[in-house]
Amino acid sequence: MRKIGISILVLLLVFSDLNVFVAGTIADDPTEPEIECEEQLESDDEENIATECKEPETENSEDSTTEVEEQPEIENGEAPTTEGEEQPETENGEAPTTEGEEQPESESGEDLTIEGEPEPETENGENLANACESQTESESEENLATEGKEQLESKGENLAIDCEEEEELYSEENLGIDCEEEFYFEEELVTEEEEQLGSNSEEESVIEGEEPEELDSEENSAPKCKKNSPKSSPFGPFVSDVGPIGEIDLSKLDDDPNELEGFTQMKTNKGVEFPVRDKSGRTEYLYFGNLSNTRSVNSLEDEEAYKDFGDDWSRPLPKMDTTLASLVDGKQYIQAENFTIATALDIGPTESNGIVTYYYENGIASSPEWMGNGLVIAHGNSEDDTAQFLSGHMPILKLFKNEETHELIAYAAVISYQQRYGYIVDGYVKIKMQPVSDIKGRINVSMKYWKLNSTWPVTNFAYSVHMDIGKRHKESRVFSLGNDEGFYFYEKGMRDGTSYALTFFRDGFANPPAKFKGIDTDPNARPFTLFGYHQSPYYDKLNSPGFPEKDIDANTMYDFKTHPGWALRWEPKVQEYGDVIEANLEVAVTDRPDAAPVLQLDNDGEYTNNGYRITGTWKDKDSDTVSLYYMLDSGEPKKVGVYKNENLNTDAPWELIIQSDEWKKGLDHEISVYVTDEQDLESNIETIKLRPELTITEQVFDEGGKEAEEVAPEETLSYSILVKTGYITYDTGKYDQVNITQKYDPHLEQPTDLKVIDEDGNEVGTAIYNESASIIEASLNADADLPRSKEIYVTYKATVKEDAVTEEEIVGQATVSGTYSTKDEFKGTSNEVRTIIAAVLKFDSVPKVIDFGENLVISSRTKKYHPIEIDVPLAVKDTRKSSSPTPKSWRVMAKLKEPLTVKGTDIKLNGLFYHYGREDLYLTEDTSAEIYTRKTTDGKKVNISSTWSDDGDGLYLEVPAGTARADAYEGTITWMLQDVPPNQ
Repeated sequence: MRKIGISILVLLLVFSDLNVFVAGTIADDPTEPEIECEEQLESDDEENIATECKEPETENSEDSTTEVEEQPEIENGEAPTTEGEEQPETENGEAPTTEGEEQPESESGEDLTIEGEPEPETENGENLANACESQTESESEENLATEGKEQLESKGENLAIDCEEEEELYSEENLGIDCEEEFYFEEELVTEEEEQLGSNSEEESVIEGEEPEELDSEENSAPKCKKNSPKSSPFGPFVSDVGPIGEIDLSKLDDDPNELEGFTQMKTNKGVEFPVRDKSGRTEYLYFGNLSNTRSVNSLEDEEAYKDFGDDWSRPLPKMDTTLASLVDGKQYIQAENFTIATALDIGPTESNGIVTYYYENGIASSPEWMGNGLVIAHGNSEDDTAQFLSGHMPILKLFKNEETHELIAYAAVISYQQRYGYIVDGYVKIKMQPVSDIKGRINVSMKYWKLNSTWPVTNFAYSVHMDIGKRHKESRVFSLGNDEGFYFYEKGMRDGTSYALTFFRDGFANPPAKFKGIDTDPNARPFTLFGYHQSPYYDKLNSPGFPEKDIDANTMYDFKTHPGWALRWEPKVQEYGDVIEANLEVAVTDRPDAAPVLQLDNDGEYTNNGYRITGTWKDKDSDTVSLYYMLDSGEPKKVGVYKNENLNTDAPWELIIQSDEWKKGLDHEISVYVTDEQDLESNIETIKLRPELTITEQVFDEGGKEAEEVAPEETLSYSILVKTGYITYDTGKYDQVNITQKYDPHLEQPTDLKVIDEDGNEVGTAIYNESASIIEASLNADADLPRSKEIYVTYKATVKEDAVTEEEIVGQATVSGTYSTKDEFKGTSNEVRTIIAAVLKFDSVPKVIDFGENLVISSRTKKYHPIEIDVPLAVKDTRKSSSPTPKSWRVMAKLKEPLTVKGTDIKLNGLFYHYGREDLYLTEDTSAEIYTRKTTDGKKVNISSTWSDDGDGLYLEVPAGTARADAYEGTITWMLQDVPPNQ
């Protein structure tokens, strides 16, 4: 037998004369006007004259080439040079040939080509070329070059050309052209006397798509054109309307408004040195523009040397008050599309040919003749469309460097020339070059393009290179990394005696190129076919396949041996006007093509009893062993061990435990991990910030203040969630944002008294109950300014629902996330607290007062008195489950603790009974009487006092005649609830 509960009853009885009293107590879309253009171009004999209007017709054995074509290579190795340019000498002293394919010879021995194809031969052996839709009569021996659509018909000596223009030759030296044209793409105008763009010679070249320059000659007159230009065009804003470069807002291209913090804006164009893994003594630079490979290493220190070499190193960058129009008109700008890695060889500082890049010719990538170099942006009507637009030059507007992080950022305009509108800004680009993590010698190039052209909905990127590594040109050889991972060039024995390896990656980073295509003919071509008839040997459409379509084995040479060139393209994307899209490329340079090992982390590590545990994997393609190292903060590397490379290029696990006595508790630390192979090639370095251990502790207490393991329905629980960051007061960091949430258990009524306080009891945040989501949400006040070394508490109270199902659990578990003032993120989950909803047997209520009445009449015979009022019922609640073979039951016992007594005296009144069933139980101080018994059934409350009546069960007072006196009596009853087996 077990006593479940005890209650005490005080009874009061008052008699006045014959009356007795008994009582008890208990505790935009623009218009397009026509253009009227009248041009007159005059040139000296043997000049090449290029227009964007109509094409020349030749009547004799003249050479007629388009600007896309290279100069012919002659069997003896000699080639014609463009006027005004001095050709470098080859090793044998002969002048090198310009790029192009061999041309067929006419009967007279002259070579004639048209754009990208051999020219038809007339009956008399003449070759005729036409790259435009025009009629031109020429009686001189000039070379005439234009660019456009070809229509040739040859019958004997007759040549029929479909034209829309009439051109009249006024003299051998003057060519007059009247034209009305509408061009929606860029055209390039080239004369024999042009030099590469950005050179410092007296002759200035014309950027792709621009109008011919005024010719300084008595025989030549400037073109005279009349244009009615609207205020805007579907191809972008007018260059003339843009204004000063410093006022161009390029922030649309930035990921972060503070991205340029730590950067310096450059006034002259130079490279930024970056670290590589080889120990050859070379210096590597991130660089934009032309850089002559004939330079000496010392010439990089000469601020004026660009004038001698015709390149861009140290060339002044535009001032911020320079207008875009004047920059474009001046043509002395650096082209952002020709980004590169430049290598200064480890040779005598004054020796020539001390620089290595990979653009033809000798690093002068922007020569008008070499169109197959650099970044190109293309537009089309669909992903499956041919290009309807190809970008021209991208003059750098602003250039920023960060020498500490080895980063270089160029902002440039994408300029196009539209015959109807003039110079247009198709958009802007931001090209950012930066090292990849800690892989020495590998960089990531981010190319972000902001579109201001509303004509075509689809955009794609391409990057093509006509290879020329250190003047080796046709000897450059390309090898595969295998599995479409990329390709590399490997040149043995450069001028400093060390090999050179250049790798272009196609996988393993965001926004990688989708396709690669290599060729060994016509590497000067643009990467996309334009309009479907300006044919490119690379990609006919914006989504054309690469070549080879299935990659060859790793370290196998591609069969591009005659004249290597290649182009990468990305996946075409739908791009709305004003949108920004991004493409990325990764490049690496070193002194050998050995592949470095690769290391990965499984996670950020974890605290253990022995210290801090970090795990991950490594793999290496060619070494028998690798060595694992780690560094704590800026300390010396510590070798963990040597691991055998059992399976080449296969992930192998590693584990590192840093003992807890190696770092100071309560502060931030950095752990860097890497592996090296047998050639001492380092893998990428992975870094983990080791922060103090974050602990989140949740507790739940019962009404007595003890941790609640079980609770009864309608009882109240108190919850506490403690967030402890582990930082010590010496740390200077603070909380930035803190969010604490807890899924609210459905067994509980809505919470009350929600608070967010610190360890000193100050309210530092707010907490609410989100009823729709059934969660408690707490956060730190924005102005809390709380050191992260301070503890944070979330507290609240919750009452168990009356109908909560017993033996089920109330579960609580909190999650915390946020950031510190250091911008480091943190998150964690508390322990889980579980409280069982216990089956209970208890008094639900017990009366504190049982009133028998006042002014009771003292009878001359024995008389019964029944209670006339009780303040609360005598009730029991039993929520236990009862089933066979062990059913449950309970009973209530009653006993006098203090008999009815006149207050302040020893005068007692006996005769207190309890009628139960058929028995009248006399209540005494000595024995307990069973006044009620019941089996456990449905868990509902049992109101025992509801059965009390004069004729039924309940308390009554039986007073024999002559035993009562006129006074007030009071006494105390003890109620006992007991869990007993049935029938006991």
